[in-house]
Amino acid sequence: MRIARFLCLLLLPMLLVIAACGDDEPEGPGGSDEDYLRLICKGTQDFSNAVVSKTTADGIAEVIRDFIDLMKGADPPADLRDYNDDFVQYLEDSVSDPTSLLTRKPPLPDNDVQRRLAAKELTVDECKDGTFFSRTAAE
Repeated sequence: MRIARFLCLLLLPMLLVIAACGDDEPEGPGGSDEDYLRLICKGTQDFSNAVVSKTTADGIAEVIRDFIDLMKGADPPADLRDYNDDFVQYLEDSVSDPTSLLTRKPPLPDNDVQRRLAAKELTVDECKDGTFFSRTAAE
C-alpha cells in the first residue's frame, strides 16, 4: 500500500506537466495550402462516394464523422484556422441529417484566401475531381 501511494505521489506531478503541455492551439504559420487542400478534397471525395455507395443515412454519417476527425487533425495555414473551425462545425451540424450537405452551402474563407486555394487545387492530386474552392469561387 505504501508503494502504491509513493508511486501516485511520484507520478502525479508528471501527469500534471503532461496535461499542461497538451493540445494547445498552434501559434506558428501552420501547414501548407496544398496539405490543407489534400484533406478537404479527400473528405469531399469520400463524402461523394458515400452518397452513391452507402445505403443508409448512418453509413453516410459515419463518413462525415471521419471527415470531421480528419479536419480536426488538420494543421491549416494561419489564415485558415478560423475557417477550419467553421467548416468542422458545418460538418458536425450535418451528422444528424447527412444528406443536408448536398443542399447546404459550406462556409468559405475570405475571397482572397479562397482565390489562392482555388489557384492551387488542380496541382493537388486529391483535388483533380473535386474542385471545392474553384467551384465556389466561380459562383
